[in-house]
Amino acid sequence: MNILKRKSVKSILAGVLCLAPIMLAACSSSDNNANSGNSGNPTDGYKDELKISLASTIKTTESDFDNVYHKYFTDKFNIKWDYNYIEWDSWAEKLRLWINSGDLPDVASWNYVHGDALNYIDQGLLYKLPDDWKERWPNVAAAYKLTGLGDELEKAVGGTYVLPRPVYFENKPADPLINQIGVIALRSDWAKAVGFELKDAYTTTELMEFARLLKEKDPGKVGDKLIPISYDINDALTNIVMANSVHSRVESAFYKDADGKYQWGPANDETLAALKELQTTYKEGLLHPEFYTWKNGESGQKFTVNGVSGITSLGGLASYRKDMDVKMKDNLGVNSDDLVHTAIVLGDDGKYRNLDQVNFWSAVIFSPDISKEKFERIMDFMEYTTSKEGQLTVNLGFEGTDWKKGENGELISLLPEGTTLDKKYPNRFEGLYVLADDFSVVNPAIKKEYRDRSVELFKEKAELALKDKATAEYDWDYQLYDSKAKNQASFDYATEYTNLILKPGDLETNWKEWVKSKQSLVQPVLDELNNLKK
Repeated sequence: MNILKRKSVKSILAGVLCLAPIMLAACSSSDNNANSGNSGNPTDGYKDELKISLASTIKTTESDFDNVYHKYFTDKFNIKWDYNYIEWDSWAEKLRLWINSGDLPDVASWNYVHGDALNYIDQGLLYKLPDDWKERWPNVAAAYKLTGLGDELEKAVGGTYVLPRPVYFENKPADPLINQIGVIALRSDWAKAVGFELKDAYTTTELMEFARLLKEKDPGKVGDKLIPISYDINDALTNIVMANSVHSRVESAFYKDADGKYQWGPANDETLAALKELQTTYKEGLLHPEFYTWKNGESGQKFTVNGVSGITSLGGLASYRKDMDVKMKDNLGVNSDDLVHTAIVLGDDGKYRNLDQVNFWSAVIFSPDISKEKFERIMDFMEYTTSKEGQLTVNLGFEGTDWKKGENGELISLLPEGTTLDKKYPNRFEGLYVLADDFSVVNPAIKKEYRDRSVELFKEKAELALKDKATAEYDWDYQLYDSKAKNQASFDYATEYTNLILKPGDLETNWKEWVKSKQSLVQPVLDELNNLKK
């Protein structure tokens, strides 16, 4: 595999790390093997309380830390959290500011960007893990290895500076693993009322036909509040544009064609056709007139809170379906099982398009100034939460109180009907490493029907991906390539496409002008990629 390596990273950081007193542990194998005196096996207890600053996108309040769930972890590891909540929409910018200014909290959840990672490592802005960290924390190491990115990044930079977070650890739902996006929910009761067939997969045009029937017949009797398709700009990119043009998203915009030559997907005719369909959907009033202004889950709220939408983007995880059920009970007083059908979205040609799911999303990073003691404590914390026992506690709560094992070893939730772990223990953030997607496949707190349906759709995606061969393969050569040109050519496609369909005039003409306007940024990337040494 050809990966552009920054040769300066290893030599520069080796000097920096060995000169900085607080980082001497990273340069001494004997220090790495020695415990601090307060740690060891994560269940041994810790003598000294450590105040550790943490940055995360999970909103929490000071009072949350007094409940028994949060106290279990703080008491177990003798930690006092200095918690820094980050708004989802400002996540990238906030972390970038903190990292570049040297104000990064001790540990943070970061939406990984490869070029930024290389720059931060090059400048000594991220902590380098000890060379023997995998021996000391084997659970974290095992999960880390499954991400693929961990090993590839180590090759590029000569060490571990980033811990990519695995999406799946022990409960992979299908093979090949396809991204969980591209699953929609529709009102099954409205579908029956207008004679629309319930299926496992719909083309984008079929969903438009359903939306037209809703607009015409209004089976829910919601009048002028009706929103046939409740998508924001990102939902529209996923469920209309990408469904018809797989290389329209940033993750796969630069791709190798059948001849092994790199191309730019947004300039393809398939993308233009997809944009025409998106524009038609908007002009016919099947989308909300101001769908492009929605943020923070507003599109889903129209379905689950207001009950005025016939189709919304859901995603393929069982936990999403559970959350939808709870919101509809709380806000609409209805049983969603009687009203909701989930399905995957196909292109107009009946082919399934999506992204190969690389097994990581976001990452854990540490401040370059974190003390050895704090670093080891948080690693011990993650070692426990990545273990079988820790995963059960993080995702189910306490054995005997919140869950139990049945006679055959199956997990059984003890939570009362209508109660969720999130309600009982609000704002749980302690699953710092393995993502909750993994446990959602087996979580008994999620209704079995939702878990089974999620796996069914994952398997359907895998089957269609193998049959249609229309999914976008994950290209490590591209993903781990970094240059100034590549960084400059990373566009917010959801916004770009929305501006195109809203712009007055002929869409095709506007699109051609847009493609031309981007060539000064796009062509240098294509030239670099196509000139990489084979």
